[in-house]
Amino acid sequence: MAGTLAAPTPADPVRGWMDEVEQVLERASASEVEVLQAAARHILSAGGKRIRPHLTLLVTSALGGSLARAVPLAAACELVHTATLVHDDIVDESDSRRGRMAVQFYYGNSASVLMGDFLVIRSFGLVHTDPDREIWRLMVDTIARMCEGEVLQICVKGDTAIGVDVYETVIECKTALLISTCTRIGARISGAGGAAIEALTAFGYNLGMAFQIQDDILDFTGSKESLGKPIGGDLREGKVTLPVIYALQDASGDDRKRLLRTYEKAAPLSDQEIAAATSIIERSGGFLRATDHAREYIRRARLELERVLSAAERAPLERLAGQIVDRHR
Repeated sequence: MAGTLAAPTPADPVRGWMDEVEQVLERASASEVEVLQAAARHILSAGGKRIRPHLTLLVTSALGGSLARAVPLAAACELVHTATLVHDDIVDESDSRRGRMAVQFYYGNSASVLMGDFLVIRSFGLVHTDPDREIWRLMVDTIARMCEGEVLQICVKGDTAIGVDVYETVIECKTALLISTCTRIGARISGAGGAAIEALTAFGYNLGMAFQIQDDILDFTGSKESLGKPIGGDLREGKVTLPVIYALQDASGDDRKRLLRTYEKAAPLSDQEIAAATSIIERSGGFLRATDHAREYIRRARLELERVLSAAERAPLERLAGQIVDRHR
């Protein structure tokens, strides 16, 4: 297999192996039921950032582990992530994802829910091929926590009184834990010692927290083209994210009242109302404070890498970490 891989580069030493991950994802989405396969391949073929499998492979590479062993596990992590996107879009009634119509738009909610379940089961099939049974338990625990995070987010929908602690619990469960599972798997299969495994798990956790905070910022400040979905989606769905929490803390009295009224409105929000709320958050420093919060998580992530990897070993991981909070609007 290695002889057919694209040549690695200093910036991306696992480039060819990511192509192998794509092939595993293609096989994992195969089904005799045409609608199920079509739905799975619709979302998987949209691409996405593939950050989770990339991290699994980069950690494995940094530690000199077997990339061939890492490929199916990396693909399993991406399948779990993709399944949660499908379920999230159904819960949120979103109509687009990754620049194309959401799966349920074409195949309906019932088939899409089952397709998401199908991808999770396929992920367990891939994990089952690895001899380390601890990875199976790790994946089970991670998915359970992700479900808890989604339910918590539903419970606090529209609650403008939530604080940073509740928000961080939600994004920890929904995003950071799966990313930390990816880095933990890479460290574990590479034979790293306990301290190194914990440091690289913490690296993934901090990176995941920063990633989700930046995503929540870009939901307001990005473009439909860069996001692959309409801007302001979180606000339309009543989600209170970190920029909003900080804006409500620091906004002037009138701006704060306007922002609160936006969340209280029952009718769908117009583009003009989204733009007005975005301006309030900008004026009050909500985006700036949230960005600083994300950068602090990136700082912690880099410290964890420095504990266990040399400068050369950690360079590709640091490069990826830097891109998390420096994504373009």
